Amino acid sequence: MLDWVVASVRNTAIAECKQVGMPVRKTALSAVASVVLGVGFTSVTVNAADLGGDCCADLEERVAELEATVARKGNRKVSLTISGYIAKQVMFWDDGAEQNAYVTDMGPTQASNIRFSGEVTIAAGWKAGYLMRIQDLDSNPMALSQTAPSAGTGLNVQMSYWYIASDTLGKISVGKNAMAAKSAAMFTDLSGTQVIANYVLFDGNAFFLRQNGQLSNLRWGDFGYCYSQQRPWGGDCDGIVMSGVRYDSPVFGGFSVSASWAEDDDWEIAGRYTGTAAGFKMAFGIGYSVNSDEQTQPPPVSFRKQSEFFQLGGYLQHLASGVFAHGIYGAENNNSETTFAGFTEPDTHQWYLKAGVRRQWLKQGHSVVFAEYGQYFDQLSPAALLAGTTSSEFTRWGFGVVQEIDAASMSLWVKYRQQSVDIDGGNLGDIEDFRYVSTGAIINF
Repeated sequence: MLDWVVASVRNTAIAECKQVGMPVRKTALSAVASVVLGVGFTSVTVNAADLGGDCCADLEERVAELEATVARKGNRKVSLTISGYIAKQVMFWDDGAEQNAYVTDMGPTQASNIRFSGEVTIAAGWKAGYLMRIQDLDSNPMALSQTAPSAGTGLNVQMSYWYIASDTLGKISVGKNAMAAKSAAMFTDLSGTQVIANYVLFDGNAFFLRQNGQLSNLRWGDFGYCYSQQRPWGGDCDGIVMSGVRYDSPVFGGFSVSASWAEDDDWEIAGRYTGTAAGFKMAFGIGYSVNSDEQTQPPPVSFRKQSEFFQLGGYLQHLASGVFAHGIYGAENNNSETTFAGFTEPDTHQWYLKAGVRRQWLKQGHSVVFAEYGQYFDQLSPAALLAGTTSSEFTRWGFGVVQEIDAASMSLWVKYRQQSVDIDGGNLGDIEDFRYVSTGAIINF
């Protein structure tokens, strides 16, 4: 169908050009714009050269360029947009006895990805659409340690769902999707550093503790464990995508609410707000989830599961000065369920604070300078409980600089982080701090 449209427009425009001698720029742009609008693509940029001579040759050149740059598809009614980003970093780490450097991605759900999305108007005020997101976990930092410098699972389909949306009634989504409360607190961060620095233990969690110069059998993530998802996330404890049904209300004055169910079973509700007032940019999010699926992320760790996770987060930025603050609180209640080994799953909580300034000091784009601090309390994994630990206080702090390059839709960064842990029980004293510096870039497309 695209070939027929291009040929038709070409022939018509050439005939008109020869007949009336219309200027090149107007003819070429009109013809190419007709093709773009007719096919329904919005992401193609075409530059017409003012050659001032053979308008037909110029038109042929422009149409050829269009044919080479648009994506072909069989359905002219539903749009197709291809987007995503590539994010990679070099991580220089020091566990107190060993130093090394790894090249990593940014962790699951925030990894390099490509997204295919589209939408079509059904009737006035009604739309339908879809999204598929494929992420690259080939260099997943959550699997890296002193003994595993390279680990990952390659490409995987992280999201795949369709939706129907009404301007007045809201949106229903069905498929593999972010459920209602996913990252409700974390995604309030509007500083431009959310992917680069947040409270989830995306990097550093799989490294082994260094005790009295020797590697322990326990890892840092064993003291940032979430039973909701059975993984060492630290924060955002019920934050993976799942197959289910999600509802999002329309946005009223910056406010919206969401609710979802995912198999088998996870129930979530959330509320969100974004807006500006009195010279401040603001964002707030609150979420609550109940997960009773022992197989959410195999292998299971208990016969029964009843994990509740509450999260609250916010962001405040003074627009004139660029000074900002972002904070999160999260708490997990595991309702005294027990692991396979018979240990009671602990109730846990964590908090995180990031503050800094976002200003455009350079013509290339905004610069962001930030500092962060977070603590994770009693987030003991089944392995940590089995080792005899009874309580823990995991602390992580750091700082960094981000430089945005607007012309390339790109951000460059360098950051420093240090983490330590105080542990009761299990004979795990004298744990060396873990430190690392990472530098990298994220480029959007």
